[in-house]
Amino acid sequence: MIYMEFKILSKTPIYKAFSRLGKRIFQPNGIFYWAGRAKKESDLSGTVGTAMGLESEFVENGRDEFLPFYLEQVKDYIKLPPEKFVAYAPMTGLPKLRSLWKDWVIYKAKKDGNMPSGSVNLSGKLTNPIICNGITNAIFLTTRYFLDEGESIISPEKRWGNYNSIITRQNGITIESFKFFKDKEYNVEGMLKLMKQVAEKQGKVVLILNFPNNPTGYCPKPDEVKKITTSLTKFCEENSEVPVVVLCDDAYEGYVYTDERVSQSIFNELVNLHPYLIPLKLDGSSKEMLMYGARVAAITLGLHSAWYENKEEKKILIEEWENKTKALIRSTISNCSRYNQEVLVDILSNGLDKLIESRKKVFDILKARYDKTIKTFHDLNPPNLSLDPAGGGFFVFINVDGVKADTLADHLLKKYKLGTIAIVDEEEGINGLRVAYCSIPEEKVDECISRIDKGIRDLI
Repeated sequence: MIYMEFKILSKTPIYKAFSRLGKRIFQPNGIFYWAGRAKKESDLSGTVGTAMGLESEFVENGRDEFLPFYLEQVKDYIKLPPEKFVAYAPMTGLPKLRSLWKDWVIYKAKKDGNMPSGSVNLSGKLTNPIICNGITNAIFLTTRYFLDEGESIISPEKRWGNYNSIITRQNGITIESFKFFKDKEYNVEGMLKLMKQVAEKQGKVVLILNFPNNPTGYCPKPDEVKKITTSLTKFCEENSEVPVVVLCDDAYEGYVYTDERVSQSIFNELVNLHPYLIPLKLDGSSKEMLMYGARVAAITLGLHSAWYENKEEKKILIEEWENKTKALIRSTISNCSRYNQEVLVDILSNGLDKLIESRKKVFDILKARYDKTIKTFHDLNPPNLSLDPAGGGFFVFINVDGVKADTLADHLLKKYKLGTIAIVDEEEGINGLRVAYCSIPEEKVDECISRIDKGIRDLI
């Protein structure tokens, strides 16, 4: 059996928080080690299993360049040079994309965004982002990284439904839930109560936060963010040597439509906050770059200065973290689409201000739809229905009282030809409709809410 030492990583709370898989996984010096060396040291390489030859050998008027073989027809569909999309991408992503993605994370943190700490400089406090296959894959990998089957992760009860499939049905991990809201604010007390229970049971805590939230659209206010971060710090101080891993699901980061709520990731406030607080940022191209089908996301670890003593130890720590994460990628999806990564390299290389400006038209359209959804709902004030606090994202959540939400959703489809998502969980006490205003034209938002109003009046 081949083993690898993790001399710096093993001394940190990260290693203590790892699952059995997290502790044993590593990427050995196999194909990619020898291929990497050959790329630098040889003039003739028989390493990577990619069929290659001179382009002129297999393409009419091809270049005299040694490239991966490809079907000539692909040039009819894609403008990029074929070698930029037919070749394998590195396990952890294209180096240029990873560098640009780190710049993107740092860039977003430097914007004020109404955060308690204002703008935050994350330079030198992050690992290189690991490119994976969408935030779905990021959640799958990170929960396996830190939790064994039968252990628990903590989440508010109103969460993306796919969490249950990824975390529980795939990975066999229990989701411990608490009520999302207390007095229309994030229920910090409920979160802390569960954290204490879980810490006693398994000696570590893994928490997942999703702001703006799916399905509610909830974004915290600055004082709520401060309360969350202060509470997490206090928990770490009072529960010595209990690692607290915080997975920040930032799928909808930046889509915040009211100045009273923070528009940045809470991840920025968690980095270097406490040695036993381990923040991971999971963000992706689906919403941020409006490339839903690209399936490109990133996993970024926020570093604490107490985890290393000098620059050399920091370098080794990052390399060791990357080795394990690389092994997880290699043993599941191998690598992500090179083509989509190359497209993102081009977009990010053209300037981050330009990306934000390019997205602003879409942001403004969504903000107008959000504003109209909130106003129309409150103007109509439908009986037996209430809106959860929101502020951003792509959805609002309407709580239904006195009627099962799936009955209402069925009625809305049959009589009013309106599609909504019914979310019913009697055990969790959830009974409501998720309405995706993101896919409803502004001029039809009032009609949407009007049909919901008529539908509930029919049933009560």
